[in-house]
Amino acid sequence: MKELSIVYSENYLKYDTGGDDPASKTKVSKFLELIGSDGQIPHKVFEPSKATDDDILLAHTQRYLTEVKRCAINKLEIALETPVDNERLECSYYMIGGSILCLNLALEGNKVVNLIGGAHHASSSQASGFCIFNDHAIAIRKLQDEGKIKTATVYDLDVHAGQGTQEIFYEDPSILTISIHQDPMTIYPGTGFEWQTGRGEGLGMNINLPLAPGTTEQKYLETLDLALHRASDFASDMNVLVLGVDTYRGDRLGNLQLNEESFRKIGERFKDFNKLAVLFGGGYSQKIPELWMNFLNGYLED
Repeated sequence: MKELSIVYSENYLKYDTGGDDPASKTKVSKFLELIGSDGQIPHKVFEPSKATDDDILLAHTQRYLTEVKRCAINKLEIALETPVDNERLECSYYMIGGSILCLNLALEGNKVVNLIGGAHHASSSQASGFCIFNDHAIAIRKLQDEGKIKTATVYDLDVHAGQGTQEIFYEDPSILTISIHQDPMTIYPGTGFEWQTGRGEGLGMNINLPLAPGTTEQKYLETLDLALHRASDFASDMNVLVLGVDTYRGDRLGNLQLNEESFRKIGERFKDFNKLAVLFGGGYSQKIPELWMNFLNGYLED
């Protein structure tokens, strides 16, 4: 079993809305207990630094950042079901710092995961679906800005389409975005259609592969294999995996039907990737920590 680098800060626990929603600290705490007691996955924990405003402005507008700060001070919702206060804002800055660190560690050849990341609903000027800032878009832009990478591929496996990531990179020929998600006619956010393939110089660089409600493991894995094949023609310097586990059949918002073993099989498909940053994303079930562990068992196997 290969060694895993885990990016984690106790500041991640500041964004908590309780229960089993995707922003709950329960999933992180339980996962850390599981991996600590498992004994089969060797790992090291890396503490991220707090991101800066300049980092955020690589993918978001100044006007939007100012509005987020205003809402945080006044404890308002920056968007529907996306509350923000000073603690949640602090968590968001550390989550961005975590994804920046995660990508840098992946660039060095480490098997690495950021325990909270992949806030794919946040666009350049709008929050959405618990997502305030798009951490992986910021991290990719930062590595590009520093000259560490020129190109990147984003694989988004959340049950919901990442309309924010799509918007940020929609005209960018240097970023290939591939999203496998439930048919947007049947689920939030109502976008992420096959015909949305990019614009201008980015035409063809945005790939949406929607699946019908009720899709089971076989069809899902066939679609993932197709996605990996289509991405193979684009030689990227960095790969980013947004691993939402709300594709699990027990998820209370999604309607796809993956079982627990499916996530090990997904992990196996990424185990030979070079320079892959894994971001543990959303989910609405009590099984999230176990599903993460199943993914890692496939991803880290020799």
